[in-house]
Amino acid sequence: MKKLSSFASLLGICMLIACSNEKVCRINGTMRGMEGQDSVYVLRSTGEFTRDTVMQAEINNGHFKMELPQELWGEKYDLKIGNQRFSLSFFAEQGNIEITGNIDSLYLAKVKGTPDNERWIAYQQFNTELAQEGNRLRTALNAEQLPDSVKRAKNASLFQALEKRSMHYEDSVANSDPKSVFGLYLYYSKMWKWKYNEMDEILAKFPELKNNRYYKEMQAKADVLRKIAPGAIAPDFKVKTVDGGEISLSSFRGNYVILDFWASWCAPCRAATECIKEVYKKYNAQGLEVFSVSLDDNKEAWLKAIKEDGMTWKQGCQLLKGGKYTPVAQLYGIDGIPAFWVIDPEGKILCQETKGDQVVAFCEELFSKK
Repeated sequence: MKKLSSFASLLGICMLIACSNEKVCRINGTMRGMEGQDSVYVLRSTGEFTRDTVMQAEINNGHFKMELPQELWGEKYDLKIGNQRFSLSFFAEQGNIEITGNIDSLYLAKVKGTPDNERWIAYQQFNTELAQEGNRLRTALNAEQLPDSVKRAKNASLFQALEKRSMHYEDSVANSDPKSVFGLYLYYSKMWKWKYNEMDEILAKFPELKNNRYYKEMQAKADVLRKIAPGAIAPDFKVKTVDGGEISLSSFRGNYVILDFWASWCAPCRAATECIKEVYKKYNAQGLEVFSVSLDDNKEAWLKAIKEDGMTWKQGCQLLKGGKYTPVAQLYGIDGIPAFWVIDPEGKILCQETKGDQVVAFCEELFSKK
């Protein structure tokens, strides 16, 4: 009997090892407070505000199960239950993922069981605690009898300190495992803030994720930014003019030009126009041109803003829906507007800025040397 017992124990251990090495992404979910039958949807982000359903399963009395095929692994997905307003996020990876929560507070649901989902929960908890600490410190600071200027300075310093702690946490997570999709995702989700050389350094931390969607998209974005960085020749393009014709960036060769991406609906852009008007008026006679390219899709709104803001220089627009996803915006890696480039007479990019006053300062120095 002892031999049989030993054999049974050994068999059990072997089965556990086999299960742990099983190449499956299995989700087991329990949502308290649900009765009857409904549907569960796995949603994949396809754009800034768009998601596609990649899987669907039934949830019965709060319980559901599903297995994600391997081609879906290596990404963060949203899990939507029925017609609930909120959804919860998880990372698809090999293993058994346990999701538990209450349907009335879906945002508090827990996702655990696999390495990246454990990291994801820990990261969310860290952010919650950091936000609570920041609120406590700001409340205490605002209660102090201090001049407003001192409070503003201290609040700015507090924000920087909290941001530094957040960045340190993210870096420590990313550096802990070069195979972690979650670690890569932390950088990917803030892709708008990285320069191409910074993205090169980030991607070098994840050599085994070269086939991952996030890796490929960051690599592609780095390559775009490389082509529109100071020292590069500005990529040429054509857009429509206000009278229905066409105008190209290369038509400005022989002059210095401020390439200005903006839109009628962008308040910071229209505020920055005042700075551009100032520098254009001052240096146009010395060879400075301005080429404003709008991301509008409504011609009437575009023309109205040009007239209201007194933009007397050359204008262009593709008049396509999509904003930063339009071809010309993608060509220049636009993540936000306003966005400016100063280009020399040979077409070489001299500087890249996001604020009108920074463009003015650069042009002041540039033309003071002439």
